[in-house]
Amino acid sequence: MSAPESVQIVTARRIVTMAGAEPPAFAMRGERIVAHGSVADLRGEFPAAQLHDFGDATVVPGFNDAHQHPTVVAAQSLQVDLSPARIRSTADLAAALRERAAATPPGDWVIGCGYDAFRSNGGRELTRAELDEACPDHPVLVVHVTLHAGVLNSPGLALAGLADSSEPPPGGHLGRDAAGRLDGVIHDQALYDLAFPAFTPRPTIVRDPPTEVLAAAFARHAAALHAAGITSVGDALVGRTEWQVLRHLADQNQLTLRVNALAAYDHFDYFRALPDSPLTPETRLRLGGVKTFADGAVNGGTCLVEQPIEGTDSYGLERVSAAELADTVRHVHDAGWRVCVHANGDRAIRRVLDAVDQAQAANPRPDPRHRIEHCSIIDDEILKRMRDHGMVAVPFANYAAAHGDKLTQYYGEERVERMFAHRSMLDAGVAVAGSSDHPCGPFPPLYALRSCVTRRAPDGELFGPSQRISLEAALGIYTTGSAYASGEEGTKGQLAPGFLADFAVLAEDPFTADPETLDQVQVRETWVGGERVWAA
Repeated sequence: MSAPESVQIVTARRIVTMAGAEPPAFAMRGERIVAHGSVADLRGEFPAAQLHDFGDATVVPGFNDAHQHPTVVAAQSLQVDLSPARIRSTADLAAALRERAAATPPGDWVIGCGYDAFRSNGGRELTRAELDEACPDHPVLVVHVTLHAGVLNSPGLALAGLADSSEPPPGGHLGRDAAGRLDGVIHDQALYDLAFPAFTPRPTIVRDPPTEVLAAAFARHAAALHAAGITSVGDALVGRTEWQVLRHLADQNQLTLRVNALAAYDHFDYFRALPDSPLTPETRLRLGGVKTFADGAVNGGTCLVEQPIEGTDSYGLERVSAAELADTVRHVHDAGWRVCVHANGDRAIRRVLDAVDQAQAANPRPDPRHRIEHCSIIDDEILKRMRDHGMVAVPFANYAAAHGDKLTQYYGEERVERMFAHRSMLDAGVAVAGSSDHPCGPFPPLYALRSCVTRRAPDGELFGPSQRISLEAALGIYTTGSAYASGEEGTKGQLAPGFLADFAVLAEDPFTADPETLDQVQVRETWVGGERVWAA
């Protein structure tokens, strides 16, 4: 017979439970909170309990990022970092690629990630010629921060089987110069078939590192997430490779994060064939739905919209036809799974709603809780339809602060007031989860809270200020909102008896901090299931 689990008591100047009352302390046994009360009362009830007194700190439920890409980040951590923090010009980029090429055998891939032409190259895209000059003896792929575009050099195009006569794959695009030659730029499915196994049903040209290498990289990223107070994540596109990495970590009891994985629709048959395994609230790895795509990237100016992108005649990228999307949604819906559709533009979102209308009419399900990932550009009619279907919106919480100046150029002032519309969504009664979409945006939740509360863009201008929300509401989307999005609202997102003991210890009270500096509030400790997983 195993020994009973010990009890621990947590106290701090303020404990924000997201459940109404703010007790002076709570007790936890194993992975669950078992009681609220004063320290004296809890010690009386649990005399052998260990006390953790966090003094003047504020304790909040662990942050839950409902949509990011931690397995992608794990893979990218092995590549060349081309983010704007390191790359301020094409010369910087070429130097970074040459440095990696010098340590890479000729003929092997050199891959860079996180590139943002707007911040690092004055808005001008790279060309194959520039990459050819930097690395003539290696195939090169530079992946854009959006994860929806990349640039290849000539050896890379050749290995990808792409020539001037090539046609783009369905749901993809190949860039061309004025003479009609491939310029090296590839979008969406053309990129995914090359290097992103979760995004395609076919074997990719670029091969993944071994599972053990990716698992170690994931563990390093998990530590960074914990340092930001994150206890749960939604891995928003998982194929066979990614699932094997996560499964490896879970089987080795090395998964410190709680992961709600969204199975890639291209691999749906694989996931449906997996053996059933019992789930408890304590289970660290779970499948929470099926991910598919309707359009392109809001941050790349390629989402599917009702009015053209500013200064162009483009309505964005259609990843699949409306009929194909309806078939996919119906397939997932009829199988009893939650469908989670990447849809940024208002035209794409309407197509998702039409597909859900058809699926529910043909096969009504109680509370399927289907999700729209990103849900970037909305209007009142969209929100009413989402509320009527009980759908969940998972908009970018950080994009006003991270990309607002760029997005205004793409979409104009009128649409900006309807983008990442947390205020309108909450007012309309639509369930909203918190999301960073990292690596496409910064992952620290306190950065996202600042973005939601202030709506201040990188250039200092306000970005859709009508969509500002209170700090309480912003904290809610990153705790109770994200828990609801994964169907875990009964055990996650609150510091209440019966709920998981997942929490972050903040050095100051975010409710009294200057909203403009919320991202500077320090995380002292992060706990998952009653165990400290990170400390400053």
